[in-house]
Amino acid sequence: MPDNLIVPPPPSLHAPGGRSARPDLSRPVLVQVAIIVVAFVVGGLVAGLAAATLWTPPTGMVLDDKWYRGLISIDPPTVAQNIDQGVFAATAWFSVCAIVLGLLVGIAAAVWLNRSELVTLAALVVAGAAGGGLMLLVTSLLSPEDPNGLARGAADGTVLQDSFQLASPWLVLLVPGSAMLALMVIFLMWTPHEDVDPEGLPRS
Repeated sequence: MPDNLIVPPPPSLHAPGGRSARPDLSRPVLVQVAIIVVAFVVGGLVAGLAAATLWTPPTGMVLDDKWYRGLISIDPPTVAQNIDQGVFAATAWFSVCAIVLGLLVGIAAAVWLNRSELVTLAALVVAGAAGGGLMLLVTSLLSPEDPNGLARGAADGTVLQDSFQLASPWLVLLVPGSAMLALMVIFLMWTPHEDVDPEGLPRS
């Protein structure tokens, strides 16, 4: 090589107009969080509608300004043999729809939104709880009114439907719980393992 050949130094990464050496991942992570939030909002609306549709509200009659579930006749007072347990059925359908919603969003987030595992986990917890609350709100809005309040002043023999009630409001946490379960299972299944040769050294 000639002595008078001068190789110019590489351009500085900090020079104006130069690219940063480390890519900015903030925008993809924010997009990832936004997608999870939107999925739980839309899913909460759909799951709440599904739970309210699949649930059959039990009926009853008014007698002496009180509503009695399963009452089918007031003269003489007769109660149906197979009374649909409103709270049990509502809780069952709500739980099924909540678990399905959490599993679907959790699996999708683990497969396609895994740029940052911690961000994905945090988004599933917060947005999943909000999705469960939205589910409960939708079922409450689509539910018949409380028959105990409507029974006051109503004529005897008036047929009223029961309102949508859960055994516990904490059932809304089934959504983030099932989402986290799906996320952790897929992350554990897809954890990369290094191949080891017979001599015990990792293969390149």
